[in-house]
Amino acid sequence: MKRAAVLVGSLIVAGTFTRVQTAANVPTFTKDVAPIMLEKCAACHRPGEVAPMTLLSYEDVRPWVRVIKNKVVSREMPPWGADPDHSLKMRNDRSLSKAQIDTIVRWVDGGAPKGNDADMPPAPEFAEGWTAGSEPDFVMEMPVEFSIPAEGELGVQMFYSPVPFKEDRFAERLEIRPSNRRVVHHAGVFVVDIPEGARIVDGRLVLADGKAATDRAEGGGGRADTTALPGANKLLSWVPGRGVDTHRPNIGKRIPAGKYVNWQVHYNPTGKPEKDRTRLGIWFNKVPVTHELLIRQAGDPLATTKGAQSLYRAEGKEVEYAAEEGTTRRRNRTPNIPPYVESWSLTGITPVTEDITLYAMSPHMHLRGKSLKWVIVYPDGREQTILDVPRFDFNWQIQYELEEPLHIPAGSKILGIGFYDNSPKNKWNPAPEKEVYWSEQSWDEMYQPFTEYSVDSQNLSELTVAKSPKQ
Repeated sequence: MKRAAVLVGSLIVAGTFTRVQTAANVPTFTKDVAPIMLEKCAACHRPGEVAPMTLLSYEDVRPWVRVIKNKVVSREMPPWGADPDHSLKMRNDRSLSKAQIDTIVRWVDGGAPKGNDADMPPAPEFAEGWTAGSEPDFVMEMPVEFSIPAEGELGVQMFYSPVPFKEDRFAERLEIRPSNRRVVHHAGVFVVDIPEGARIVDGRLVLADGKAATDRAEGGGGRADTTALPGANKLLSWVPGRGVDTHRPNIGKRIPAGKYVNWQVHYNPTGKPEKDRTRLGIWFNKVPVTHELLIRQAGDPLATTKGAQSLYRAEGKEVEYAAEEGTTRRRNRTPNIPPYVESWSLTGITPVTEDITLYAMSPHMHLRGKSLKWVIVYPDGREQTILDVPRFDFNWQIQYELEEPLHIPAGSKILGIGFYDNSPKNKWNPAPEKEVYWSEQSWDEMYQPFTEYSVDSQNLSELTVAKSPKQ
């Protein structure tokens, strides 16, 4: 009996010791989980931002722990579409490592303890109203507040503001901020010339014949800046999931003096009257700019010349296909996507006619968008996949920024390989029985694999960067 009692006592002690050790190994919020949340989640999960809840404190996070566990295990959150095994390393990778996911899982399964307040890291500082984290050097607003009707279908609305600078300026960072994200489907900001004889009245383009062009279908697109390099007139886009472009300190997006900023905004009615006045935040380069950043989509020649030929393939067949400069509207013979097709492909083949350096890529498709991949074919025939987004998500359209800029020699080609799912298997598909057309509406489709690059031969190092007062 004595030996049995000793044995039972030993087992109790051992069990207690095991429980103590297990509890001691459970991560705590303040020490282990909060650093992950603040680094990977706080930019969206904070007051005034797109996420539905705030995740800055233990009190914020505790009610959501089971949901958080499920979302991070499935890699639905944080949103990141690049396949790490078939993509180059990105400097803005927001995905969680396996170790970070394991930490969150062990914390939730262990009862989600808070931990010591002294271990809590300070919350990151954000400038109110700006995702980029600091106040812009200069803010431009859409020239008027636009009223969106409760119902109906709107074309892309066109607004104009004169560039407010007396000399060309270069932006290291740009951010588009709709004042009402509920109604903005997508937005783009471009630098353009307006047609001869046209004028701007209350933010709208009035043509020489006196007709007001209120949307692109009515001729309100202006003209791409005819004095600029190809790809120079687009500043950036806003779509769900993105709207901030951050460039290298010596690589800038030119905002030329004497031109017009063209605001192209596509609104979706919500069932009640709404208003929006989108803003553009500008952070100027603080060091001399050596190269100008250009933005083009797959199929457009990436060079300083405009004469290079591009090519598209739909379902393996070559087609005539082009986009109007500075717009998303097509002038093409690209076939529409047939009903019920599960994997319909479109490939843009971009000739690289001069040595370039690639910095970032951004996929844009609509509800049938399935995947998008960038492949470089070098002059010697070697192929390199630089970005693969195998499960494109219309709700999270991310800009992928290369950790190391990629040199691409003249004679190469960039392939943008896109696939679309117009079958009932696609949970976002509004009408698999219908043929899909190419247009701005979400129930239609787009194909825009954007690239950001500079031309190596260009050297602006002799320019002196002007000071950046808040003028």
